[in-house]
Order: sequence, then C-alpha cells, then structure tokens
Amino acid sequence: MDERRANVISRLTDEYGPALYRLCRSLAYTREEAEDLFQDTLVKALERADRLEAARQPDKYLYAMALRQWQSRQRKFARRRRIAPMGPLDGAEPEQAPGPEEAYIAREELRRVRALADALPEKLRTITALYYGMDMPVKRIAALLHLPAGTVKSRLHRARTMIEEGLKHDE
Repeated sequence: MDERRANVISRLTDEYGPALYRLCRSLAYTREEAEDLFQDTLVKALERADRLEAARQPDKYLYAMALRQWQSRQRKFARRRRIAPMGPLDGAEPEQAPGPEEAYIAREELRRVRALADALPEKLRTITALYYGMDMPVKRIAALLHLPAGTVKSRLHRARTMIEEGLKHDE
C-alpha cells in the first residue's frame, strides 16, 4: 500500500511539481517558506494519495491542498505575531547591491508592489498570487476556490486598485 502511494505521489510530482512549486513560491514570502509549504503539501498529498489518484483533476486537488496549507500557516503565524511580535533586531533592511540606476529603480518598484501585495487582505492576496504568480486563468481560480468568476474578477480589480492607490500614496 505504501509503495503504491509513493508511486502515485512520485508520478504526480513529476507531472505537476514545477507548477505546484511556483504556486508555493508565489504565496510564500521567502524561498525557504515556499520549500516548506511545498513539502508540507506533498506530505498531505501522500496521506490522501487514494483521493488524489481518484480525482479527475489531480492538479486542482494539489493546488487546493497547497492553498489550505498556506492559509493554515497564515492563521498560525498571525496568532504568534499577536502574542510575540517579531521584526529585525536593528530595524535595518538588507542592503541592495549597487547597480545601474534603472535596475535599482525597477527593483525598488517591484519591492514596493510586492510589499503592497503582501499587505492585501488574504482573500485578495490569494487570488492575486494565483493570477499573477501562477498565470492561472480566472475560470480556473474560480473553480479552485469555489467562487463565481465574477467574484474573482472583482477581487482582482479591487487588489489592483489598492496597489495602485498605495503606489500613488508613496509618491
């Protein structure tokens, strides 16, 4: 039984692993968190290998597992931050490597957009990560999250508007 489960997970990881990792990378703040999320998702998939094998769309099932794992982590870390807030000890941000002015401006803009996207409410951030990070179409996001396509579109619009307003406010 365990060998069959391992074979199912191995086959699905080969087929859907890169896309699943991209999803984890777009949801997580750091590469290490993305790798942990990816591994946790695969462990959960191993536990549910029978359901996964029987699923008509195993990739959708894997993405939903990753999203639930990420949401669970977010709730856990939010509780921890309420109890014991954490931040850099000296309050300094990591230094950027010096480079051409255009590259610096582009990195700074990307950092600002990423910070604004990370500050979005969870329901907007999830949809934004799937749409922009995974290049997932609206219909597929709607099916994955069990939402109407119009709701997905309106949340994407609201997220874009909030990010644009944040960028204008920073100027």
